[in-house]
Amino acid sequence: MAARTWLAVVLSCLVWFVYMRWFAPMPPAPTPAQVAVEAVNPGASQSTPTLSAGSGIPVAGSVPTTPFAARPVLAESEKLASAAREVVLSDAGGKISEVRLLDYAESLKADAPKILSISPLKMPLSMATLFTEPKLAELGFGEYSKRVVDGKVVFQKTTDGVTVTKTYSPTEGDYFLNLDVRVQFAPGMKNPGALLIPLGGFDLKYNAEDPLQAWEAISYQNESIKRHTIDSIESGSAPLQGTTQWIAFGNRYFSSAVINESTINPDVVFEKSGDFTGVFLKYPLASKDLNDVVLKLRLFSGPKEVSELARVAGMRQLIDYGMFSFFAYPLLELLRFFYRFTHNYGWAIILLTILVRLLFYPLSLKSFRSMKQMQKLQPHIAALKEKHKADQQAFGQAQMALFREHKVNPAGGCLPMLVQLPVFIALYAVLQNSIELFHAPFFGWIQDLSSKDPYYIFPVLMGIAMFVQQKMTPAAGMDPMQQKILLLMPVIFTFIMASLPSGLTIYIFVSTLLGILQQVMMNREQGPNEKLVAAPTQGK
Repeated sequence: MAARTWLAVVLSCLVWFVYMRWFAPMPPAPTPAQVAVEAVNPGASQSTPTLSAGSGIPVAGSVPTTPFAARPVLAESEKLASAAREVVLSDAGGKISEVRLLDYAESLKADAPKILSISPLKMPLSMATLFTEPKLAELGFGEYSKRVVDGKVVFQKTTDGVTVTKTYSPTEGDYFLNLDVRVQFAPGMKNPGALLIPLGGFDLKYNAEDPLQAWEAISYQNESIKRHTIDSIESGSAPLQGTTQWIAFGNRYFSSAVINESTINPDVVFEKSGDFTGVFLKYPLASKDLNDVVLKLRLFSGPKEVSELARVAGMRQLIDYGMFSFFAYPLLELLRFFYRFTHNYGWAIILLTILVRLLFYPLSLKSFRSMKQMQKLQPHIAALKEKHKADQQAFGQAQMALFREHKVNPAGGCLPMLVQLPVFIALYAVLQNSIELFHAPFFGWIQDLSSKDPYYIFPVLMGIAMFVQQKMTPAAGMDPMQQKILLLMPVIFTFIMASLPSGLTIYIFVSTLLGILQQVMMNREQGPNEKLVAAPTQGK
């Protein structure tokens, strides 16, 4: 029975992993509305876009999309630089056109360009201020006047009786800026529509195996997070209403976010329009006493560092540590602690794996002893099954009486493993999603713990070690078919791990080696000459 429980746990974990990684359905899309982005001549002017007042999404040539590479880069206007990042503000739209992260490169090559968390080519709409009223479209893309006052950059533009003033100013944190948007209306203006602040990109392709292409859009409303990969976002999404704290768009390690600190509460819209995919804040502008609207925002664009994200409520959840995140954060701190001594995240992973294994050794020992006890009772259970083969209820009662007589808990081999499972899943999430491992070297051929092993050495070693561990595991009452299935598990896991970050495969390989060592120690403790419980004689 314990063997069947163990088999069920392993198979369930495998099915859960495969299902969540490749087959998990996304939430159904809300009622669609007619929304599209139309391609225009690449040489056409950028200053005269039109917007759809009905949908609230830019349409009809708001930016050139085909071919996107032909779109000219916006001229630089003003730079706000720090030791960690460089922000380029553009007169066109009075917006951020580029954010360059000075501590992170796109690859390990010496001449690799720095990461752009906002790109003028792929993300030209990010953090723009767009209006759904067509007459005010010029305020989204037209040329603004600019002045610098006391370290603040102020943009201003007037169109059709509406004046927009944007003020960018430094704030706490290496990757944050304050943005105040003031919209002043001419007397008597009616129904100005809504103001949109989008985050997203054009022609982005989702690739779960590439952390820089694992694009996702996120919202945080009512202290609850909604996360969508870009391949799951559909056109015509209805606005999500609630108390909106922030929205974000990025990949596994880097993200941009707009934090709402205004008294006006926006809706959230996840949207795919033509080649654009992203998420919007949608602020209503209509009111009875329309005159002056002020939006207070905080902008973030940078790496998903826990210490930085902790400055804003809920933003630590930009890092996808899953349902066991309350274990993930302490594990991350332990990983960083070991790194301070080793100065190598590969060795830090190994030390953390050893520590976790040692902490759970008493539970592993209890599980092992329970399975051994079950193994010794198998001849007696087989005899009871033969005796009561025509009466399953009688067999169940006799079996439970046997367990009570020998003080054996049939679930004793399973429960200790289930207790450990949340911690191991959390550690798995930490090693897959933490920026600390991005481009972090180990030794030899492993020069980036966030990418897969280029020669598949650790996945193969992990498979071999897992096979050895399977052969050493007690197989109480397991039939030949179950044994064959378990022996296939190392092969299946080897193929799964081949495409995962090398930091993960190192962790699983070392953990499996430690499991083998524990198995040897426990086998010695059990003793080689222990006798099985004698089976009852027939008729007894």
